[in-house]
Amino acid sequence: MTAQDDTRTTFAKRQEDLLRFYDLPARSRYVDIEQPGMHVHLLEAGEGEPLVLIHGGDGEAALWAPLMAELQDDFRLYALDRPGCGLSDPFDYRNADIRTHAGDFVTSALDALGLESATLVACSMGGFFALATALDHPERVARLALVGMPVGLSTSAPLPLRIIAGIPGLSSRFMKTRGSLDAQRTQYRQMFKMDPDAIPLPYLESRVAGVSIPATQDTWAVLLRRIAGLSGIRPAMFLGDELANVVAPTLVLWGEHDMAPVEAGRDASTRMARAQFVPMAGVGHHPFLEAPAETARLIREFIASVPAGAVSGRTLAATG
Repeated sequence: MTAQDDTRTTFAKRQEDLLRFYDLPARSRYVDIEQPGMHVHLLEAGEGEPLVLIHGGDGEAALWAPLMAELQDDFRLYALDRPGCGLSDPFDYRNADIRTHAGDFVTSALDALGLESATLVACSMGGFFALATALDHPERVARLALVGMPVGLSTSAPLPLRIIAGIPGLSSRFMKTRGSLDAQRTQYRQMFKMDPDAIPLPYLESRVAGVSIPATQDTWAVLLRRIAGLSGIRPAMFLGDELANVVAPTLVLWGEHDMAPVEAGRDASTRMARAQFVPMAGVGHHPFLEAPAETARLIREFIASVPAGAVSGRTLAATG
């Protein structure tokens, strides 16, 4: 068994532990997508209108477990492992057009799930995927719920991220040091502005297993360099000048201690004609982990506030 296989097996076990901890009877399964051609892992739970969840950073679908547990009685939930993350196939981002790739990945996943459109729930790098899809494939996005600062909404980036992404070779070295509980606690405290003692141990153990997968380390080391530099978010990743073109109803949840100031999120949200901006007191970059019940309530209310006829959410014949 290769190191890749061994670490994926370990992660799959930690994922199951995490789902049990949150009493979330999610089905772990795979679909084949066309663009890019690959095997994509996802967690599926609940019944009702479809919500597709897209994780951030070096994460995986299981990061959404606290929120999925709160929403499973109201919606059909599909949480995806992005390319090169979790149990999805590896992907080489070195020369990829990330924006085109993001829209292709999301729409191809919708096709494989038999969904003509869906509400996208996304955080951080997942937020970039969701925004790119809303801009380039608006007919596929019923609503957007951006839960934590999405990449691309602001040019601002915290100093630790700029240093890690901007100094040659540092992102690869950084990723190789993430596979311990101490490293995860430090990252959640310093970068995500969370109290690591408030994070359940099964969640941190799942994180350690996820970032120990070699493909995930390689993927995020490359993406860090593509996303930011010493001066902030790279121009190719900035979508802020196009926000007026987002037609989907949008909910923006922004923690008081998120990776950019609340006012940056509020200002960006005003550029979207159908956006609701909600600041969350005492919360950092991951509202879905820090305040899952409140985050779920806000998502429910947002979805209920948009008339049923205003979004499609229609289902195609399933292909995966």
